[in-house]
Amino acid sequence: MDDLSAGTLVRHATLGLGRVVALEPTAVHVFFPAGESRFAAKLRLPDARRLLSLEAAGHDPWLEGLTTFALDAGTRRYALAASWITHEQAVAQFTAACPGGFAGEAYLAPGGRAGAWRAAGAEMQGAFGDGTAAALLADGDHRALVERALRVLGKAAAVPGTVDLEEAEAALADEATALPFFEALLAVLAVPSPARARFERLFAAAGALGDGAVAWPLATAFPFVASPAKQVFLSPKVASAAADRLGFDLRLDAAPAWSAYAALRTFSDGLLERLRPLGARDLVDVESFLHAVATRRAGATAGRPRAARPSAARPKPAR
Repeated sequence: MDDLSAGTLVRHATLGLGRVVALEPTAVHVFFPAGESRFAAKLRLPDARRLLSLEAAGHDPWLEGLTTFALDAGTRRYALAASWITHEQAVAQFTAACPGGFAGEAYLAPGGRAGAWRAAGAEMQGAFGDGTAAALLADGDHRALVERALRVLGKAAAVPGTVDLEEAEAALADEATALPFFEALLAVLAVPSPARARFERLFAAAGALGDGAVAWPLATAFPFVASPAKQVFLSPKVASAAADRLGFDLRLDAAPAWSAYAALRTFSDGLLERLRPLGARDLVDVESFLHAVATRRAGATAGRPRAARPSAARPKPAR
């Protein structure tokens, strides 16, 4: 076990899978999600080495993406932020906001958050499908492309925390920056599983449209509604707040960038697997869940129930 270091995943004989947070000459600090606490366990060396195994740890996207631990002055133990909540507490917040959860009438209502996203997806097919948008781009028809884009965004903008329609319209007003954005967007939409290079081109073009508050939603809303089984929507304020509360390091940049997008997609894929037993179908449901976690006041989870780990799931095959 000479290769123990901060960030290493280990498996304890009784405490299960964990992540090494810090090393001292006489102790190793390990965070175990099964412990249902924001504090890492302090295990004495050398005895702890007999109980820890690297070989059996494997990989875990949530543990590997955990935010930075801070040393608590009172307990001298390392801990996640005090705002951290468990997965079960996050579910309680979501069901407080949406009684009945993913199967509830309020959640499934056409005017609800998920309904707005799915309406945007239906509009997307009509506005950009069957080569229509590609033909408009070939003709350089900036006005028609913007009109179709705003039709799609208008469906999503019906609920808070998605896109600001006026800001989107202003960002797309300049033909010199809007046409390269639409070109990069259509390149992403043209293939079932776009690779990193296509997204990086889209993010660069979106960054030219304005600051991150408008560029991030514009860069991610269209791929999200076109393919909610694979892609995610990133609104900086909501995504960062939800990730912080669930202890995940989103690595968010001010301007759209692949690192943060890929991190949110991994995080969301893991959450989807944990939420499927509750009725979640795709990443639209995960986005709605994250919005509730980010915006619901902390006191909504009365009693702060004990829970299993926040958001881990087995990694999916690379796309």
